[in-house]
Amino acid sequence: MIASKQNAIVAKAKSNEPRIDSRLIAGGLGVSHNHLIEQVEKYSERLKSLGIVRFETEKLNSSRGRPERLVYLNENQCYFIVTLSKNTERAVDLKFAIVMAFSELRENLAAVTDYLPNYREAHDNLAQLVRLNGSSVAESVHHSNLERMINKALRIPTGSRKQLPPAIRSAVAVAEGIANAAYKEALNTGQDHKAAYKKSKASVLRYAETVVPTLPLLEYAA
Repeated sequence: MIASKQNAIVAKAKSNEPRIDSRLIAGGLGVSHNHLIEQVEKYSERLKSLGIVRFETEKLNSSRGRPERLVYLNENQCYFIVTLSKNTERAVDLKFAIVMAFSELRENLAAVTDYLPNYREAHDNLAQLVRLNGSSVAESVHHSNLERMINKALRIPTGSRKQLPPAIRSAVAVAEGIANAAYKEALNTGQDHKAAYKKSKASVLRYAETVVPTLPLLEYAA
């Protein structure tokens, strides 16, 4: 589950749609959660016109007490609920935090999905090669090596893929496609995974020489 934080407001991906826990909205407004749920129920028809109203029940850590009923609100539903409150400084801060939380989560989701098609196909073909030819190391090592190679070629710090700007995400997508082409060719010509990796690395490095100077600067890993 992907999350984005801004002033303690967290947007989570629910069925690939950004949503915010009603408890966070209640906290941001300084009202009880029960009061907020009453507001959601009172204006349920209007909220439904803005999207599915996703009620959930969360089990308590202890065996005592009743499970808590909450609702995950989408962006427009959040804004509607907040407009029902007076436009205090606290409400203004909450609106800003909601805007930032949804914006950051959308960027994070895009970072993950932009290069997924090429990523999945490249790793599927790599897995086939490893299984066909065998390996002295675990299959997961080959998958990790491919992604480390792409990160190093494009000078992407480890663990920063979710925060990449669009231009670098696009470069990753191209690099995954280049690697995939090498693995496809290996499958078609009977080469093994080692030869395919060697070719994919050479091709990705040639691409990186051209594209890296045009990309936004990052805090590169040492």
